[in-house]
Amino acid sequence: MAIRLATCLVVLHLVLAASAASGASAASAAEPTRFCITADNRGATGYMTVLKSLASVPGGPGAFLISNGDQDPARVTRNQIDAVLGPALPWYPVVGNHEVSKLLSLRATSEIQYLRDHYIAHLAGKVNPGPEGTRETTYSFNAGDVHIAILNEYWNGGTQPESDRKGGGQVIAPLREWLKKDLQGSHKPWKLVVGHPPAFPQPDRDWGTGRHNIDVAAALNVSREQVVRNPFWMMLEAQGVAAYLCAHTHLYSRFQPPGSKVWQIDAAQARSNKDWKYDAFIIVTADAQSLKFEIYRNLEEQGKFTITDHLTLTAAGAAGSPAAGQPGLRPPN
Repeated sequence: MAIRLATCLVVLHLVLAASAASGASAASAAEPTRFCITADNRGATGYMTVLKSLASVPGGPGAFLISNGDQDPARVTRNQIDAVLGPALPWYPVVGNHEVSKLLSLRATSEIQYLRDHYIAHLAGKVNPGPEGTRETTYSFNAGDVHIAILNEYWNGGTQPESDRKGGGQVIAPLREWLKKDLQGSHKPWKLVVGHPPAFPQPDRDWGTGRHNIDVAAALNVSREQVVRNPFWMMLEAQGVAAYLCAHTHLYSRFQPPGSKVWQIDAAQARSNKDWKYDAFIIVTADAQSLKFEIYRNLEEQGKFTITDHLTLTAAGAAGSPAAGQPGLRPPN
């Protein structure tokens, strides 16, 4: 009888331990992923003001920061991030036109090299590298329930040195094919693609227009939309991408082309200078059930960032996923 009782107690202990481990695993899997996005800070000293506001929001900046391009000088941007958010915060920079500008060729070379060196020092072995020719400036990674692909749209498709800074801001066929395979290999409930220029330039959601007015130069090669933009967007649709995150215009907008399930979200700028009213940062929170974007802006008084817009997607992967948002404040000019 004593042996039987001891055996039962051992079995019960093992069952309870397995149950606890399963519960801990489930709780861990259910933990939401949180991260932040800024863009087009261009090394402005006011970026520190934006970062301090980002650090002070409930929940803080989250697990990592994505910079959607034009963070030049990148060394200054990294130092600012370190000073406010800490050097341990992972940073995922995106190549923008100012990282490859032909007008600033000497500086541009050092800018793109800094991003390559950052990849080698901090990201290599932790992310999926891009295709040959842009391995250090195109990459993807998983964060909880989210798969994120970061594109260098200034790659010209070549494999020679400097090929990653000679393109024209397009999702050319080789880049699109790499992205397609990368997205097909992910089974995460949410997929996000990040680049610098928008596919569909939009006016500022709160101010109507603004710095860097909407024009063809701001677009993801609008002039060749039939062979560049449209195939790119159709591929995003086919692979169940929730949103394309971009910047470049310095204007905040979110846009869903008619009949499309994919959102385009333009992160605006983060400078806190004379154009402070266009500043923004975005907090993204995701779990298996929902994907939430909270847009913080400084619309009424410099330095006071509040949520001015939000977008929540649910039922990941389902056609016509419901989306809820609120309109911007649209204060007078």
